[in-house]
Amino acid sequence: MELRADLLGTYAEDGTFQWAWAKQSMASTSAITAPVRLREIGQRHTVQELTDAMVDLTRFPDPRLAAKHLGVIAMGLLGSRGAANFSHGGRSLTFLVTDDPRLPAARPDPAGLAEALQTGAQMLPEANVEEVVNGYAAHHRLTARPVNAGLELDLPGRHQALVRVEHGRLSEVVVTGPDGPVIPAPRRLTPVTDPAAATFIPAGLFAELARSAAAALDRGAVALGDHLKGLGWDPQALPVWEPGVVRYGDVLTARAREIGVYRPGTGTWHWSDSEWDGVARVRSAAREYGADAVAADQVVLPDSEVQIFIAVFLARSAVHLGRARGLVRIPTAEGDHRFVAVIDPRVPEPSSELDIICDVIVSAANFLQELTPHQDRYATMRAMVVDYFEAYGIAPIHVGEPQMLIGLRGLNEVRVAFSHDGTINHATWGMHGALG
Repeated sequence: MELRADLLGTYAEDGTFQWAWAKQSMASTSAITAPVRLREIGQRHTVQELTDAMVDLTRFPDPRLAAKHLGVIAMGLLGSRGAANFSHGGRSLTFLVTDDPRLPAARPDPAGLAEALQTGAQMLPEANVEEVVNGYAAHHRLTARPVNAGLELDLPGRHQALVRVEHGRLSEVVVTGPDGPVIPAPRRLTPVTDPAAATFIPAGLFAELARSAAAALDRGAVALGDHLKGLGWDPQALPVWEPGVVRYGDVLTARAREIGVYRPGTGTWHWSDSEWDGVARVRSAAREYGADAVAADQVVLPDSEVQIFIAVFLARSAVHLGRARGLVRIPTAEGDHRFVAVIDPRVPEPSSELDIICDVIVSAANFLQELTPHQDRYATMRAMVVDYFEAYGIAPIHVGEPQMLIGLRGLNEVRVAFSHDGTINHATWGMHGALG
């Protein structure tokens, strides 16, 4: 199905939501009619969240979920027929709303009434429940009247609903019809289709390699980058590959082994140095998990906007398993990407500073999300954090799960906050007991 839609706004990885009318590139387009109308509503009623170009959601326990709630609230204010959100890279989200007449308008459903009212009340916990119920009734032109237990609604088809309210909160919704009580419909989950990149590597192999994704990023980029910075290397300059070494100008000539070459023109990954331990171990693991296509000399990658992420994932895994000191991606004259493992012992082992550990966890999560099936996301992210904790002597404790995974090292603790959909919102550290 193809529907006409408006761009509502975008959620960024720093926990902020930007309305589409604030994007300079969208100012002259007709695709922002909906958010402009919302801004006008906000101006009439002095609602700062609708008039500020950027809405800070970091004060919420789950900023990503708060962004989705904001999208649903916006759809309600606009009276839109539908809404959608999707990832546009890492943990960032794009939000759309649609009034396309090909999409049928929602009707009051006796079997779905309980879920609609309860979800609405939960999304706005400080709101007056009677206003939530009366608003639903007014939207669908239903009759609602107060009774001792709460509110009664007359529904189409001679159905009637009793909305019980206790201490200002919605406690129960009971619907009856001509044939007796109506059983609530099972919760309707939004269908999710994983992109091709998230289903390419078989589950067993992916779980095996993904556990060390943070450690692989740490070993592949952080230590090498810090070492080169200390030597005065310009990070914008390109190193040169020669068989057996990577040359960083006059700053460093480092021993290295070629891992593989990613060729975007053909959408393929080519393993290079099978004699090096890192490459050999990744290919061996692939064969062990029945992923012969990944172990082949030439790996045909799925058509995807993040196709190169698979190549990076395989290269990082090789660096980690081979205990290399860094990963380098060097463009070739043909437009390909050569991945090289730096094995020179002059490059130090990764640092164990807690601020670096927190940055690596978030960066690894942003990358790994693009390759993780949605149903496995929380388990994958959690396993990655636990393995990374253990690599640096951080003892995980599990009192805050699944919303929070906490690790202790000495007098300090690291807190990794998870979103409702298994992604990682942020990671922070501080003295044990001092974090809010």
